[in-house]
Amino acid sequence: MKRFIIYTIIATFFSAGLMSQTKTHFEYPMAPDSLATLQEKTSYILLRFWDKADMKKLLNDTVAFNEAFADYVSFIPYASADSVKKSIINLTSRYKNDAKSTLKIVKAAEKNMFSPDAPFWADEQYMLFTKAALSNKKVSAKDKAYYLNHVKMLNASQVGSTVAPISYTTRHGASHQLYDQPGEFILLYIHGPGCDDCAMTTMRLETDFAFNALTKNGTFKIIDIYTGTPDEDWKKSVDSYPYEWEAGTSNDIGQYIDIRNLPAMYLLDKDRKILLRDMNVNQALSMAAAIYKQQQKQQ
Repeated sequence: MKRFIIYTIIATFFSAGLMSQTKTHFEYPMAPDSLATLQEKTSYILLRFWDKADMKKLLNDTVAFNEAFADYVSFIPYASADSVKKSIINLTSRYKNDAKSTLKIVKAAEKNMFSPDAPFWADEQYMLFTKAALSNKKVSAKDKAYYLNHVKMLNASQVGSTVAPISYTTRHGASHQLYDQPGEFILLYIHGPGCDDCAMTTMRLETDFAFNALTKNGTFKIIDIYTGTPDEDWKKSVDSYPYEWEAGTSNDIGQYIDIRNLPAMYLLDKDRKILLRDMNVNQALSMAAAIYKQQQKQQ
């Protein structure tokens, strides 16, 4: 699939004949034949992408700008990190005294690189765009706070970061915090409504022998957070959870940790530092099996 995408990009953007037939809002740059690799070609295009655009006219046409911007970011996964950074800085620095244009650019970046429906996520590059909003003296405090929250959440979700003291509500209505729960390791498991894989993931965690043995002996503490409404269906579902599980709901957990892809699993140490993220259930159960096997050998 990835190879098909790459060949599609090459065929679409590097063929002069096809470029002449492709309707764009301005003339996109063409990489010279002397550049041999895909990375060289995409880097060349990124650095020159906006050169022939009438930016004043383009930014006044929201539809046209968003279409062009979507084409622009489609090159980012294939270009060199240095060229991506330079290209973003070159674009945003033009509008360091223009709040309206800066916000239009950053909103386009949010849609294409950060939002749950984005074609791909590029958090490091997205934060370069948010930096432009945060450093622009004419951007309002409200808009800055909005993008600062994104930056804080992304930074707090990286391996090595310490998770914020997230609060949640148990099925009995009690308010608990992530830091209240003891455990050598914490598996923070987050799921929500409309998630096709969540029910199966929960069932596999519930029924796995090694995983449950580790929760019983205190090696793992699972904290199961549901992002939906704590209705009767949810309360009934958690009745079947193992006794050792901590289950609760939170409608604002996404402000503190990345939950764009559900179910989300984070492995934390006893100090709530993230050891692993973006785990799937197979990885979690394989890890549990290996730890349980090691514990059995030591007995």
